[in-house]
Amino acid sequence: MAFGSLVALLIAPAVSGRRRRHRNLRGQTVVITGASTGIGRATALECAVRGAQVVIAARDAGVLAVVAHEIESLGAVALVVPTDVRQRAQVEGLVDTALARFGRIDVMVNHAGDMFVDSVEHSEEWRVRHLIETNVMGVLYGVQAVVPVMRRQGAGHIINTASVEGRVGFPYSGIYGGTKAFVEVMTQSLRQELMHVERSGIVVSALLPAAVRTPLFDTAPNVKAGGHGAHLVWPVMEASQVARALVNAMERPRPVIYPLIPSRAFVILYDLVPGLADRVLSTLRVDRHVNWMSYAKRGSGRARRPISPIIRNGRLHDA
Repeated sequence: MAFGSLVALLIAPAVSGRRRRHRNLRGQTVVITGASTGIGRATALECAVRGAQVVIAARDAGVLAVVAHEIESLGAVALVVPTDVRQRAQVEGLVDTALARFGRIDVMVNHAGDMFVDSVEHSEEWRVRHLIETNVMGVLYGVQAVVPVMRRQGAGHIINTASVEGRVGFPYSGIYGGTKAFVEVMTQSLRQELMHVERSGIVVSALLPAAVRTPLFDTAPNVKAGGHGAHLVWPVMEASQVARALVNAMERPRPVIYPLIPSRAFVILYDLVPGLADRVLSTLRVDRHVNWMSYAKRGSGRARRPISPIIRNGRLHDA
């Protein structure tokens, strides 16, 4: 009886909170970093379909303008704010610009990130520092800029993009995985501080995608094998699938967002039998094609099939 009461005490607030926090995105202001391509772009378009006002940020102003046009073609409002998340002042400027235009920020998605492929032993310091500046400091700057805004509002939702690779390691992407591990643990602590200690009204979530077909796999330096481009490994999701899971979690928040539910199996396997997990996961190679579990060719294959979603007749479609 005592154990049952304890379980009920632990899960009741989470269940009731989830019901209470259901949000309709129509008219809400959503800020997304890394919004020019891949998951960021797909998330921006999915938010547009659901009626949000979308603030899109990335370094390439020209590509952002194209995404803004796509958002507007779906009947939503877009605001372009070119931003390098490695620069604190630019991230603070992004938040200030969004506030000046819309008066509030309801959701902040700290998504901008980068990767490279190399062994831990041979990873060059400048590449490691670049990844830390982008994947770690870029997220932290976003959090620190938006928390005071949401605290004044008494509400808001922060979503930080981590990765399944922040839970379990894979060969030749250890530095990338290390940055994502930071993001997830930092996000967990932030959630505890804002939601349970301070009770600020701010919701905090971590997004943990697995392999996703995005242009990042075309552009990532493959130092291990030479040149650029990484090999996608099974199972592979489309950016639009991840975006739908992410935006669903904006409407019904949860602490951890797994777009691909079976990817939890990797985490469970590693927790239960780490030695066996190492042998299994070592066959998932992003540096080169070694078996049926990795794509034969590097990259996303976007020349053969566009990155999802695409817009046709004013509607979103998977490619």
